[in-house]
Amino acid sequence: MKIANNIIKEHLKNVYFLCGGAYGGKTTMAKLLEERYGFIRYRQGDHWDEYAAIANSKDQPAMSLDRSADWHGFFSQSPRKYADWMQAELREEAEFTVADLISMPKDKKIIVDGIIPIDLLKEISDYEHVFLLFAPDEMKRKHYFDRADKDEVYQFILSFPDGQELLRNLIEALNIDNESERHKIVESGFKYLERKEGDTLENTLKIIEEHFIL
Repeated sequence: MKIANNIIKEHLKNVYFLCGGAYGGKTTMAKLLEERYGFIRYRQGDHWDEYAAIANSKDQPAMSLDRSADWHGFFSQSPRKYADWMQAELREEAEFTVADLISMPKDKKIIVDGIIPIDLLKEISDYEHVFLLFAPDEMKRKHYFDRADKDEVYQFILSFPDGQELLRNLIEALNIDNESERHKIVESGFKYLERKEGDTLENTLKIIEEHFIL
């Protein structure tokens, strides 16, 4: 059974989306909105294990890929192949996220911190409920692994004898589509903000507050 997007949109009227790209500031802003306005914060990345437990190879082939059999081969695959896998996995994750959001309380505002494909956001939400945050290429390349939630992967990759080379390969994969992804965001029709060195939390939050009419 497939649920039409107009039905999903009706059930997500209380949901606000902070999406975009890596290192855009989504998690920081979502936490501030949670603290200041009592939003229920839904961080997509916190639910990956739950999604994976349900996923199957027929319906979610990207999420079901058994990487443990050859982690080195997984990290050393071509940047193009790795990036294509990531995009497929994000689209599969988005379906789990939407299913979770439909089941959440309707009497409270929910803020989503995650990466939902822009074409899907257009179908299930509207301009006033979506804000896109992203970082420029150089900043993303420099700081992607700075975050605590990425440190385990970072250290695991470096545990291989050619860890530095694998890390460079992964960073290239993470950034190979930067130009096209930036174009999608800028041309999406949604409100967006590109992160800059020196941006303050208060100023960024104020822009988001005004857009969400808080």
